[in-house]
Amino acid sequence: MKNFVERTLTSLLLSVLVFGCSAHAQRAQQVIQANIPFDFSVGDQAFPAGNYLLVSAAPAQLELRNADNRSLTKVLTDPVGTLKTPASPKLLFYSEGGQQALAQVWQGDYSMGQELRLPKSWRKTAKRHGGQTQTVAEGALQ
Repeated sequence: MKNFVERTLTSLLLSVLVFGCSAHAQRAQQVIQANIPFDFSVGDQAFPAGNYLLVSAAPAQLELRNADNRSLTKVLTDPVGTLKTPASPKLLFYSEGGQQALAQVWQGDYSMGQELRLPKSWRKTAKRHGGQTQTVAEGALQ
């Protein structure tokens, strides 16, 4: 009887873990439409000001698309959390010497965001000088 209960509980626990992981892996794409009013970089690639789509299909991957929905670049991200959940989508940019690099992407009403790594050429400068962050106005995002 004891073995039967242990096997049943173990089986139940494994089922919950398997279904929980597969549900997380199958989450819907999250898309932010953004009108970015300045030139910027994502990873080591530079992009002009304009309308873009930021697509998060996986927790650690972000894709930048142009207004025609054509993929421009994909980057790996790290999770970042906040206690103050943004009411609407928000993009944070790291600014250094008049240049901007996408630093964080936040979906609306979600306490977990995606943090991008700085471009390689900026990493040493950022450690020495600190830099600043800039937020794209939430009204520019949908």
